[in-house]
Amino acid sequence: MVATQEVTTTDGARRGRRGPGRRRASRASRGDATGTGPARAVAGTPGSWVLPQAPLVVVLALGAAVRATTAPTVASGVELVAAHALGLAAALVLAVLAQRWGTWRWLSAAAVLPLAVGPAQVDAAGRGVLEPALVLCAAAVPAAALWTARSGLLASVGALAAALAASVLLLALSPGGDRGPLALLQPFAGPRVDDVGALVGAAATPPVTTETVVAAVGALLALAAVLGLGRARPSASRRVAGALVVVPALVAAGLLVDGVTPAAALPAPALLPVAGALGLTALLRGRRGRRSGPVPADDVDRAALADLHARHPELLTTGLPPVAVVIAAYDEAPGIGAVLAGLPEEVCGLRTAVVVVDDGSTDGTAEAVAASGRALAVACPVNRGQGAALRLGYRVAREHGARYVVTTDADGQYDVADVPAVLAPVLAGEADFVSGSRRLGRQHTRDRVRRTGVHVFAWVVSAVSGTWVTDTSFGLRAMRADLTGVVTLRQPQYQSSELMLGVLSHGYRVREVPATMRVRSAGASKKGKNLVYGSRYARVVLGTWWREGLLSPADDVAPALRRG
Repeated sequence: MVATQEVTTTDGARRGRRGPGRRRASRASRGDATGTGPARAVAGTPGSWVLPQAPLVVVLALGAAVRATTAPTVASGVELVAAHALGLAAALVLAVLAQRWGTWRWLSAAAVLPLAVGPAQVDAAGRGVLEPALVLCAAAVPAAALWTARSGLLASVGALAAALAASVLLLALSPGGDRGPLALLQPFAGPRVDDVGALVGAAATPPVTTETVVAAVGALLALAAVLGLGRARPSASRRVAGALVVVPALVAAGLLVDGVTPAAALPAPALLPVAGALGLTALLRGRRGRRSGPVPADDVDRAALADLHARHPELLTTGLPPVAVVIAAYDEAPGIGAVLAGLPEEVCGLRTAVVVVDDGSTDGTAEAVAASGRALAVACPVNRGQGAALRLGYRVAREHGARYVVTTDADGQYDVADVPAVLAPVLAGEADFVSGSRRLGRQHTRDRVRRTGVHVFAWVVSAVSGTWVTDTSFGLRAMRADLTGVVTLRQPQYQSSELMLGVLSHGYRVREVPATMRVRSAGASKKGKNLVYGSRYARVVLGTWWREGLLSPADDVAPALRRG
């Protein structure tokens, strides 16, 4: 059995809906038994949830450690433990709410750090359970109301009204005056200030602390998202960011109804950083870039397709077999004949057709393909690059009935014996996209710079996608044919990283299998020297990452927007 490395998106079953103007049909966006749209991976083991939550676990553990070493002001014993537990529970609630609306896990953990370890929050717990209870209430009520987007605006209004009511209730527990049966809870309350003018005067020049700076930045980011700046306009998460900005104000308003307590300002440094995290997510990841989406056929594509149909009219009636092997060729006449001769006519029990896109060759590549009798030649009148040639080959395969696409190069670097290994997981429904990996298998090149580059770019793609991959530029791949019509493919040359990042961005299941990469059998590389190749490849990686919403729009991955 061939060893494989499975690479799935860390968000599991991800897509719920898209922002306005970019929604797909629900079946195509969620995937289903018909095979249309991305098939999703579902996390089913405790480790699949716990491990990605490591940043949040670290923050909560740090908060517990800091709180355990801080001397209490008034509270002690069970009351002190309960007060600290309420504070950490509020941090957990807010972090989970941010994640449900598409915020990165590390960013949601960072956003609750002031709540977990901030001096103001820790000191409040030292005074008793009432103030931490106020913060937890201010966090839990909107979290419950905004857990999903199904209630829309009504849920947001309900959350704000509930926060105001909760603040008034907690005010009733504060010292001062007879408050009926609730007076029994007054020993748990913090100090109360009835001289509003004195308190306001003291607050006129508040000390600038890290907590206040972070809260102010969070409020600004949230308001920028609410105004629809950046990529935030289509994102549903900006509504949640706005709610978390208003809630602290309503809590303070409720506490000001009958005198002033220092607790009035306590929810702000707890909620505003989380509002900022949601706002930043919407600003950067509210939608994909405007250049994302399937690339329509251009004049060169249409001319090549018309020529293909004129030479092979049977394609319009009989189409292609289930598997199409797509090869882009540019001035590969010396070696392409041997490559075509080695390709099997049947893979994993399915008939195959070979589609060679001659990308404006001038050395007789088209004649060599015709002489082989093994391939269907698609002739481009001009040279546009390997990426554009493969995009055209995908279109030919997809629009003429092929269900699966395999790609390889025309230079003989990839072992055709590895074709069944890359195709089998797709046929079995275990993956949507499978790439060979020279790091899992073997590579014969002695170019140390190129070998190092494979490691470096694998690390970069793993970092920006949150998914571990070992080889981003391997040319032997297999995929579902419909996938090629969903992923954005604009790169004319360095297309391999764009394809892999696009596949990961759309939530398709990705797998790598060991494969062999040999030295070229003939000709020379068209990709440039090492420095040029590396710089252009890096530009494609980062450009694709930015265009696809770092690496997926928040509304695509937010569990709160998931339907069904």
